[in-house]
Amino acid sequence: MSVADVDTDGRDEIVFGAMTIDDDGTPLYNSGLGHGDALHVSDFDPNRPGQEIFGPFECMSCSGGIGAALRDADTGAIIWSMPSDADVGRGVCGDIDPGFPGAECWATTENGEWNARTGELRAADGTLITTAIPPANHMVWWDGDLGREIVNHVFDKDNYEPIRPYIAEWDPAAEDFNEILSPSGVHSNNGTKGNPVLTADLFGDWREEVIWRKADDSGVRIYTTTHQTEHRFPTLMQDRQYRLAVAWQNESYNQPPWPSFHIGYDM
Repeated sequence: MSVADVDTDGRDEIVFGAMTIDDDGTPLYNSGLGHGDALHVSDFDPNRPGQEIFGPFECMSCSGGIGAALRDADTGAIIWSMPSDADVGRGVCGDIDPGFPGAECWATTENGEWNARTGELRAADGTLITTAIPPANHMVWWDGDLGREIVNHVFDKDNYEPIRPYIAEWDPAAEDFNEILSPSGVHSNNGTKGNPVLTADLFGDWREEVIWRKADDSGVRIYTTTHQTEHRFPTLMQDRQYRLAVAWQNESYNQPPWPSFHIGYDM
């Protein structure tokens, strides 16, 4: 679930999977694409008016073989899509490649597995960048540039337990990621989902903090960046959509909070 003013009338809609509910409680539209385990709403393509919705789908018969799609948030119309014949369990967006305008979006369309490194990574306009995708669990604004970083974890699937979380930056040239924070003594949540307790701009410098639970479950730890930045704009909590996103972040499978405006290398 996400909350956003998708029709720009000054009142919020509830984006509930395939359906978007208008501020008067009636359906604004139903895309008919079925259920998915991730949902992202923001201005991913600043060259288009309004916001976009990106998400994967787990019912291929419901979605007509569409594994993930970028949709117009106001109308629900598909802008571009990724084909798949499997339950696509992960999909996320974020500006990770300065070589393409807007945010990039990717999903595990190759086989749908939670830790798959194959799928589709596409630019905001739908250009296929590579099939070697980053981890698709969670995102955070962490270092000093305007790109977004990856939040993921190392997970023991045989024993179904987390080993350690990490924050990483995508290297477009190498088509691989580099860990920039590997904390010890903390664990991720929700099994293979690999979620932190919360990510949010708690301290107000527009970069986000990450809260993980202690490995012995005796409490939590808050991590904040030590990277300097030359960029200045208001705390993300001043954006109503972002503030609501922090509130709903834990209502189901955790999703990274998104503001109503684009943040990226080309802003």
